[in-house]
Amino acid sequence: MAQRTVADHDNLTTYEISALNAEIGVSDGHPRQRPSPGQREVLNSLPRLLAEVETEPFEELEKRAQRGFLSAIGQQAAPVAAGRVLSAYSSSLAMDVVGRALAERSARVGLVHPTFDNIPDILKAWGIPLVPLEEEQLVEGQIPAPVGDLDAVFITTPNNPTGTFLSEPALRQIGEACVERGLLLVLDVCFRGFETRFQYDTYALLEEVGVEFVLIEDTGKLWPTSELKLGFIGFSSACSLALSEGMSDLLLSVSPLVLRLVGELAGQAEEGGFAELHRLVAENRRVLTAALAGTSARVVDPDSRISVARVELPAEATASDVYEQLKEGGLHVLPCGPFHWAGQAEEERYVRIALGRDRDLIEAAAERLRDHFLVD
Repeated sequence: MAQRTVADHDNLTTYEISALNAEIGVSDGHPRQRPSPGQREVLNSLPRLLAEVETEPFEELEKRAQRGFLSAIGQQAAPVAAGRVLSAYSSSLAMDVVGRALAERSARVGLVHPTFDNIPDILKAWGIPLVPLEEEQLVEGQIPAPVGDLDAVFITTPNNPTGTFLSEPALRQIGEACVERGLLLVLDVCFRGFETRFQYDTYALLEEVGVEFVLIEDTGKLWPTSELKLGFIGFSSACSLALSEGMSDLLLSVSPLVLRLVGELAGQAEEGGFAELHRLVAENRRVLTAALAGTSARVVDPDSRISVARVELPAEATASDVYEQLKEGGLHVLPCGPFHWAGQAEEERYVRIALGRDRDLIEAAAERLRDHFLVD
């Protein structure tokens, strides 16, 4: 049997891998802009940080990094002191640990639809049956499924690629419904750092509601650090999943240097770095939106603040065809079909553009998109 290659595009990540050396790559949602002056100062201090972590107890270093990052995004009640935050070297590894624990519980999971396809892929790889939960109803605080058939609800918030998020009242309603029906609630909050309206303290809210919960956090979408990043799993006092055991089967510890780096960047972010990042993403969204004005394509999700934007294609186009056509000219975008992991008629209507890039690259991408979709 012939070996499969990236060109086969089995999933969204293979599209993103294909774009790593692209002339204009706006495919993956990882931050690839130049570091800000404040971030550059932190990165330039890496030799000093490496020397310092060699003498610091690991547990103290880890808790300080966890507390610094989670506090910077509004999560003061995260159970760091209680030992209920686990560190991983990526959010995907954290997701896999959660998937394994759900499989051991023989859980049937209701999963937000659409969402990035590595989430359903990881859960399916553990043999977990999935039921699609449409995003529009979740953001209204409703669980749109026969909950008697579910053991857990899994929601990405803010969601990728739409940017929708659960308001405080909506999350409370969902949490209360999970308590009433005996459901575990899992939240993937990896884009939280971009959405200040979702930086209310979800740990405090969910503990107050009394729901059994797991939260997956991530630093990897925020800072251009050449993939030096961390994922975290935070879980409730009532959580019965074997998360610590699953993590210990895969990982001795994360890098002390990366823990220190995350702590330093979190401090810089609180002092103005997050505001700079939000301005960059918002301005790049405006550049893209303006460039497509008067063409047959348009930016949708106007309320989104995360570092990606969906572009709706003209009726006669498909995302797969547009991807191939743009790629021939050196521009790599991400077709949105695979986000609709349960299948949907509109799956070929959108492509996704990453906004975590320098302004000049977004301008170049926007110009090529404008030329492609300009109406004669």
